[in-house]
Order: sequence, then structure tokens, then C-alpha cells
Amino acid sequence: MKHKLLFFTALLLCLNAASLKTQAQFEIGVSGGYDKNYLHTSTGYRAFTKYDALSGFVVGIPMQYHFNDWLAIQAEPSYIQKNYEQSRDHFFDGIFQKTTNTYIQLPLMAHFSFGGHQLRGFVNMGGYGAYWADSRIKGAMANVFNSGPDLPNNQQVYNYFQFNQAYNYNEKYAFDSRRDRRMEFGLVAGAGVEYLLHCKYRFFVEGRYYYGLSDQQKNYMINQIPRYNDTYVIQAGCLFSIKNIFHHAHEQEVKTAE
Repeated sequence: MKHKLLFFTALLLCLNAASLKTQAQFEIGVSGGYDKNYLHTSTGYRAFTKYDALSGFVVGIPMQYHFNDWLAIQAEPSYIQKNYEQSRDHFFDGIFQKTTNTYIQLPLMAHFSFGGHQLRGFVNMGGYGAYWADSRIKGAMANVFNSGPDLPNNQQVYNYFQFNQAYNYNEKYAFDSRRDRRMEFGLVAGAGVEYLLHCKYRFFVEGRYYYGLSDQQKNYMINQIPRYNDTYVIQAGCLFSIKNIFHHAHEQEVKTAE
């Protein structure tokens, strides 16, 4: 027991010394961009029904810890939308539902960079966890209580809403703890370019892909059709070293005082 205690104490001291030595290698910043989410699922028995991708946005706080010139660990707490639309056609033309989903997401990635000193390329690979924080639904559905005029016996109906008024709605989605799975896990990969300005600010542009591995629904029914998010992101941002900024500010104060 005593040897284990000494070992863990020595390990903590080594980690503390290493963190102090490499403190300048930690960077933090801001990012934001555009995303497009696809709901990967099947319509099953629902005829004349399809799912379409919808656009959204993402904002995050990227943080990088550099081990050396080409390898770093990156975490990026983010606010991201994963939206999609369900629409129907033919006899049901006009029935649709747009779903706006908000997630609090945390990707954890290995960051590999390559190239020159200022202009470099990079690749990110890892996984993510996300919490389904909010959802809103907007659409139109058939309204059986508001029928249109009677049709001639020989007239065919190709558009339901040509003769019946739609029921329009726009409301917050009420989560069901027995049905909705609000935690999502998956894989993430990205690639981009970055530019180092004045040895302090690292501007970057990145394309990223989030591949969801968690079904949006719990197993609450027989022959359930799974629903997964596939999200593509284009974003830009800036990273900076806090220690370097304070170091340059301190040097300027010293020069001013002299």
C-alpha cells in the first residue's frame, strides 16, 4: 500500500511538472459555421414519404493541447443544430414536418498537422458525445374537421389539400422519456488548413463529418426502424495561446516602463 501511494505521488508530481513545462502548448479559441444534417432512416410502410436534409449552424470553443509540432489532442464543446424534414407527395402532397434539433456536443479528437511554419494542413479524427437539448416541430397535417366541397363522382383526387384545409402547427416538441434517446454518440473526422499569424493567432477553415452511432429512439416497439444523424459541417475559427498573449503584453509593459 505504501509503495502504491509513493508511486501515485511521484506520478502526480511528474504530470504536474510536465504540464508546467508544456503550458505554452495549450491553445483555446472560437469557431462557427454551417451544417447540413441527414436523418439516416427508412420510411418503412409509409408510402409517398421521404426525409430531406436541412441546414443549421454550429458554434464551439476549440481547445488544443500540443504534444509536438504535428500531434495534438483537441476538444470542442459545441452548440449544434441537427435538422431534417419529413415530406409527403402524390395523394398527400402538402403534408410535411420540419424538425429543428439542438444538441450540446463534445467532440474529442486527435489533431494531426503537416506543412510549413505558417501555412499548414491538418486532419482530425475521433469520437463525440452529444445531449439532445431541445427540439421544435413545424408543419402541416390533414385536418379531417375542415373538409372541402364534395367532389363529382368521376373526379379523382391527386392533391389532398386542393379540397381540404391543412392544419398548420409550430410548437416545441415534448420529449418522451420512454421513447426518446437524448444521448448520442458517434465518430467524427475532419480536414482543413490553418494559418499562423504573428506567432500568436492560428486561423483555420475545416470541413467535418459527424457519423451518429446512437438511435434517436429507445427500443420501445417491435420491428422498430432506427434513426441516425449524419451531419456535415463547414466551419472557420481562430485559436490562440493565452500564455503567449500575456507574455507579449508583459514585454510591452516592461518596454514602456523603461
